[in-house]
Amino acid sequence: MDDPVRIALIGAGAFARKAHAPSLLELGDLARIVAVCSRTRASAETVADAIPYPIAIYTDIEALLAAENVEAVDIVLPIPMLPSVVAQALAAGKHVFSEKPIAPTVAEARALIAQSRPFGNLVWMVGENWRYEEAFQTAAQAIRAGRIGQPLFCDLSLQLAVQAHSPYLQSDWRRSGEFLGGFLLDGGVHHVAGLRALLGEIESVCALTTAHRTDLPPADTMGVAMRFANGVLGTYLITYAVSSTLGTDAIHIGGTEGSLRVSRGELVLRRGAESERQQFNVFISVREELAAFAAAVRGGACHRNSPQEALQDLAVVEAMLKSARTGTAQRVDLHL
Repeated sequence: MDDPVRIALIGAGAFARKAHAPSLLELGDLARIVAVCSRTRASAETVADAIPYPIAIYTDIEALLAAENVEAVDIVLPIPMLPSVVAQALAAGKHVFSEKPIAPTVAEARALIAQSRPFGNLVWMVGENWRYEEAFQTAAQAIRAGRIGQPLFCDLSLQLAVQAHSPYLQSDWRRSGEFLGGFLLDGGVHHVAGLRALLGEIESVCALTTAHRTDLPPADTMGVAMRFANGVLGTYLITYAVSSTLGTDAIHIGGTEGSLRVSRGELVLRRGAESERQQFNVFISVREELAAFAAAVRGGACHRNSPQEALQDLAVVEAMLKSARTGTAQRVDLHL
């Protein structure tokens, strides 16, 4: 059996504690957490205390990257900090798993990918866990198999109210309004990744945004009309301002011979008088993508979350935000 990948966590925020550290621990012999790095020792200790064996604690990223026993890093940092730390880690010879989006803007993401080319022997995976959701993968297989015929239209409606006590709202960088797109970009790359996994490339968008809450700058609600490269027309409505109890948090796709509805926990497929329903575990996708990362590091296995895929997700959301800002439809560059 191969030795576990020796991985260090960079970042000790809410998602590192809630998802990344527990998921890495669940990988068993695939990976072993050897260190954690945060700006303060106290925050690093919140992660270290939850690890059932001793790990090193760092408050300096350069010192962590110089550690010989660290062969890979899992970067869970605020979006504005991601590009520089990813570049540092690759230059230090470390395999990299970095949280989404790949960068704050398409321009920064393209520059970062260009910087990474000399380090092509290293694995760099971007944390788009929706590509590892069982429900979306099963739905995509059904569509490719022709279970609903030729897809014609889709809609995605999400009401994901950010509560005042949410740890994600406490981050200064989220509340400043300086981060382009705010929650609309932060979560939007997930939704675009899911849509692209099901229906392929999105070639043009037309969007409107608005701000209902002052604590969710610069905007918290967006409605988008989309055209996919295969001719499918779609709509996407997302709000972080309020919640709905009507259960609309799903992607609906209609085709010439049937239809399906897929959420992270369920797939319903209807064709004529026949109906199928499958339930899925929505809590394992971070674990599965980290398992894919470990397999890529140790054995060169392929994975779904390349920087190029993450760049395309970002390009779609950036086009949506530009459309809302300019009041004009935007084409999405499909040749980044």
